Amino acid sequence: MRITAYSNYALRTLMYSALKGDELSRVRDIAEAYNISKAHLVKCVHQLGQWGYLDNYRGRNGGFKLAKAPADITVGEILRKTEDGFDLVECFVPATSTCPLTGLCELSLTFKRALAAFLDVVDDVTVEDLIVGRKDLMQALNLMKQEAE
Repeated sequence: MRITAYSNYALRTLMYSALKGDELSRVRDIAEAYNISKAHLVKCVHQLGQWGYLDNYRGRNGGFKLAKAPADITVGEILRKTEDGFDLVECFVPATSTCPLTGLCELSLTFKRALAAFLDVVDDVTVEDLIVGRKDLMQALNLMKQEAE
């Protein structure tokens, strides 16, 4: 199983915004902090705004900030919105499965249990939990010097 870059960027954007608090964040700053593509982040920020996780402000002095408390956003809910699905193997979709063991195989049942365990874990983790090492994270993202300015 592999989480897409889109999901990763969406979660990183939420973490960055949570670290900034009420101060507006900008796509350029996040792209530089994480050394990732600005173009990919624009789509994430827009979509997170449409879903109600970010308040987006346009214009010269625009940016965005969290629209919800970090403790109210779970990793699981973000992954469910940003991933196309969690079909680990073809037999998870009986309508298109070509496997003759669909419904009989312990392997698919094992994968289903593993997926359920994964989702249980990410459903219990909030964006607030992800920024528990706030000072170290802010230092790693060069936010400490921005706060001092």
